[in-house]
Amino acid sequence: MMSGLELPSELIDLIIDHLHDEKPTLKICALVCRDWVAPSRFHLFRSIRLYQNGVGRFISLCDSPLSTIFSAKTSSFLFATNAIAAGAPAVHQRENKSGLNRLLTWRSLDGQKTLATVLPQLGTLILGYIGWWTLSASAKETLAQFESLRELRIRGVVFETRDQFLTLLGTFPNLEVLSMSRCYFRSSEATANSRDPSLNIAHLPRLHTISISDLGDESAAMADAIALLPCHSLRVLDLHIAYISTFELTRGAAIVIGRLVASAGPSLEAFSVKLTYRGDFDTCFELIDLTKNTSLQRISLGIEEDGCVLSILQRLTGPTTSSKSFIPTLQSLDIEDLTTLSIDWETLDMLLQHPYFSALSELRYIVSADFYNEDVIGQRFFTGLPNRRSNARKTMLKNVEDFGARLPLCRARGILRPQECYSWVGGPIHDADGSNWADDAEDSDDAEDAEEADDADDADGVGDANDANSGGDALSE
Repeated sequence: MMSGLELPSELIDLIIDHLHDEKPTLKICALVCRDWVAPSRFHLFRSIRLYQNGVGRFISLCDSPLSTIFSAKTSSFLFATNAIAAGAPAVHQRENKSGLNRLLTWRSLDGQKTLATVLPQLGTLILGYIGWWTLSASAKETLAQFESLRELRIRGVVFETRDQFLTLLGTFPNLEVLSMSRCYFRSSEATANSRDPSLNIAHLPRLHTISISDLGDESAAMADAIALLPCHSLRVLDLHIAYISTFELTRGAAIVIGRLVASAGPSLEAFSVKLTYRGDFDTCFELIDLTKNTSLQRISLGIEEDGCVLSILQRLTGPTTSSKSFIPTLQSLDIEDLTTLSIDWETLDMLLQHPYFSALSELRYIVSADFYNEDVIGQRFFTGLPNRRSNARKTMLKNVEDFGARLPLCRARGILRPQECYSWVGGPIHDADGSNWADDAEDSDDAEDAEEADDADDADGVGDANDANSGGDALSE
């Protein structure tokens, strides 16, 4: 007979699921009774973060006969080398640390457990600031044992050769998502003979998403290596180009992107590119032909060059997409800096009436407005938004209306989707506890410091996250 204090297991699961992002509360729940342990552990250890200085403790934990990590169904695992003081000798630089090798070559005392058996359902692997030469053959064999891996994210990983990188990708034949940032080859020789048929070209039939951020001089060769892959299943290509110093390198990067786009062909559904510098890249966009990607549903252009955006859109209306057999598929066009550009608005408005854009349901862009002290009167805490009836709100509505008037044909179709963005310019404002509103707002986006520092909440180098994506926060901006 059920005790009056017992709860149905379904209700327990719902309660604990509701607390999925409250780590301290979940820890308490895990101590209530045996039935609460498994659902609490599922959220507590769904994502694990491990740093160089926590490898020993983590191995000891896994080696314990009482360890139950393997039953937590961890889906995301992050390993990153701790930041090293500037000016340290090369031997002490974090790319030369062997923490990942130690972790991957670990075997339990009875020889039955490895990292792959401890994390049997790992779906996402995140690696940060690793020198690939520090991994032994045994360590690389362990990587190949993660058969359920679907997503690989690497940041600041340095390879000696192109073949090393391609071999890593080939280790995960079921890979679906690849994300890279600030990765590069150790020597310029690794970029030679890029079309060498003897290279170990990985075959990734399920790869549908490639994201490359902070693409620059060093990392351009990595993108070139990816272009060697047959990407016939690629659906999403997301690029962030940080800085490329010469026209030759810029042209080379554009050719690489063009290869990826061409390889994807009709499978590509989303193309996104963001430029964070003003340079020669806009002159090279003609090397990227999107007209063969006949299933494109979303295009995102984060480009501040006035003439570049219009020329890209004009090339989409070429002979291939103007034929009677062409079926328009583009549903979303995102040009975040559109309102700041100096272009012929009538030309743009007419261009977007071309048959290529006939299926377009939204044109997204950012509309900005400043807000001041008088716009937040009565607010107890900084919300990042002005009061609903403030002058700043009225200014925003006017800015939205004024810009919409520049594109009357698009507005008549009902496809304009302005994204309101407010900028605080009222100076320092203090909460009741003395903290500075403006400082709080600025610090909230400072992810760069987080990625360079040890985990503040886990001084021993071992941490768990409350959701599968939080592990990537330490390596993303």
